[in-house]
Amino acid sequence: MNFSDPDKQRAIAMWGLALCLTAAAAGWMFMRFGMAWSVADLPESSNIDYIVPAYIIAEVTMIPMGGKLIDIYGTRRMLAIAPVIFIAASMACILSVSVEMLVVFRFVQGIGAGLTLAIAYTAVGRYYPITKRGRVSELMTAAFAVGSLFGSATGYFFTENFNWRFGFLAFALMMAVGFVIAWRFLPEDEGSKRKTDVASLAIATIVFGVATAYTQLVNVDFDLLSIPSAVIAALIIVGVVGLIMHSKRSENPTIPVGISVFEKKVLILMFVFSLCGLGLIQYFFKLYLTYYEFDIYTASMMFWLLIAGAAGPSMIGSRKVFKTGVRPWVVIGSIIVTVSLVITHFIASQGTLYFGISLFLFGFGLGFIVNQLICALQAISPREDMGQHTGNLMAVRMVGILVGNAIVGAYIRDVVQSNYVSVPIDLSSVQNLLKEIGGKFANDISEAASSLNDGFMVSILFMSIITALLAVLSYTLKADDKEAVEGSEEERTTFRGDGAPRLGPHPQTPSAAGKEEEG
Repeated sequence: MNFSDPDKQRAIAMWGLALCLTAAAAGWMFMRFGMAWSVADLPESSNIDYIVPAYIIAEVTMIPMGGKLIDIYGTRRMLAIAPVIFIAASMACILSVSVEMLVVFRFVQGIGAGLTLAIAYTAVGRYYPITKRGRVSELMTAAFAVGSLFGSATGYFFTENFNWRFGFLAFALMMAVGFVIAWRFLPEDEGSKRKTDVASLAIATIVFGVATAYTQLVNVDFDLLSIPSAVIAALIIVGVVGLIMHSKRSENPTIPVGISVFEKKVLILMFVFSLCGLGLIQYFFKLYLTYYEFDIYTASMMFWLLIAGAAGPSMIGSRKVFKTGVRPWVVIGSIIVTVSLVITHFIASQGTLYFGISLFLFGFGLGFIVNQLICALQAISPREDMGQHTGNLMAVRMVGILVGNAIVGAYIRDVVQSNYVSVPIDLSSVQNLLKEIGGKFANDISEAASSLNDGFMVSILFMSIITALLAVLSYTLKADDKEAVEGSEEERTTFRGDGAPRLGPHPQTPSAAGKEEEG
């Protein structure tokens, strides 16, 4: 292979970043199941439930910050930081002598993972022209999916055959190999070197951090429907409003403001599809472990069917979306997801064959959506702000997944597994009336979901209604992304003839330039 060819160097660098992304994605599922068994050699501690949330909170929190720092300092400079943090924290996890130490180092490890995720996806937009981003973006999406879906099985394997510490060593080695490859072949690119709005960066980090922490602590430290839950949700809303107001006054905000209606719809679609779609991946996992043998390896292998279903439409769509626009792909995908969820409602618990069919159909629908939304957003994002827009989209995606899991967890615990006994309604006081009505409502739901099986299926059917509504929202997308690409000729892209990125700002595309909120 001619390693002097800039295009081949860039391609090798992307494979290195994909390897880093796989390690980072595996980390957030590693040790999720059977944590007490996994770390049995550590002193017993009540903080064991925070081993996984510590990683997730740090990872999601750092994605928007990572994207913004890439815009300011460049991709390669950030690459010199993120994997190093991940590897060093992984080594520290191996040396942990208590659960509390492990929680702290998992948090630090998550910081490196979040920055790595931002680098991987942003690099696609910064190093490739619009017409060539699809296949590279698909590589990153596949790496993220493989790491996320098989992190749990990997953790079980190392714990069962060696020791839980070997898992951290394996992920650190994977990150190190990917880092060396990416660093060797990734072209140098300069950031904008604009003055950092420290306040905006801090507020955005806090908002995303609190939102992510909320999804991890609900159903563990407090109930979804409780006063502490309502207070935290209100604080998150206040933080979001304050961040938007501050960003409007900032010359270089962390959160883009004044974005087009099209981009807002893309963010909404990514969040809700993640909530109803990707968030159900773990839901399927729990369903399998509930109704079939408790074999985490077999359960994980079943998810190859989901990946196989998504692969075809995702690979084709990510390459064609710049010609067709994103609307037809998301509309078709949302319809398929809706239909597959309805089918799941009736067949998924009937046997492993039917469960596998449900996973394949579910993945097939998602294959029309996720990567196409990423490509569409990057198509209308100026290069100097590529990290900002991409980082926020990926953070929205991750929070959507976590919110979906939190809601499903609340439903399973508070409704399906409750042993509510119906009693006559006490009308002696308003407080008793409200309490009894709430209990009656919960009892009615419990009767509709008379078994754990029905509980799974009822919530899936409910989510299918939401995805059907999303199909309607998808249809309202204009062809803004298609127009943006059609106005971007090769000589106006961010790349010179040798394949290396130009220095300096990227010319704004016609449909993105000056396209503000339309009322």
